[in-house]
Amino acid sequence: MKKLNINDQNSKANLSNDQNSKANLSDGYVPRMLPLKIVTYHTGLSSTTIYDMLDKKSKRYDCTFPIQVKLSKGRVAWVESEVAKWLDDKIAARFQ
Repeated sequence: MKKLNINDQNSKANLSNDQNSKANLSDGYVPRMLPLKIVTYHTGLSSTTIYDMLDKKSKRYDCTFPIQVKLSKGRVAWVESEVAKWLDDKIAARFQ
C-alpha cells in the first residue's frame, strides 16, 4: 500500500471506519479508498451483490465483507486493505 507523507501539524487526526481499524494521519498513513466500480472489478461481484452482502436482512449477507465508508452525501468507498484482506481470506478458505 502506498504511504503518503503528511508534514502539516494541523493535519493530525484519527480516522476510523465502521470496522474499528484506525489510521493516524500524523504517522503518514493515508488509506487508499476504492469506489464501488473498482471494488466490483477486483471482487468480480456486481454492485447489487455487494450491497446485498452488506444488508443484514439479505440471504446473501456476509458479516466478513468490508463495510463502506461514507465520504460525503451520495459518495461511499471501501478501504483497499480491507477489500484485499477479504479476498485473501476467501482464497485461503478454498484450501480448508
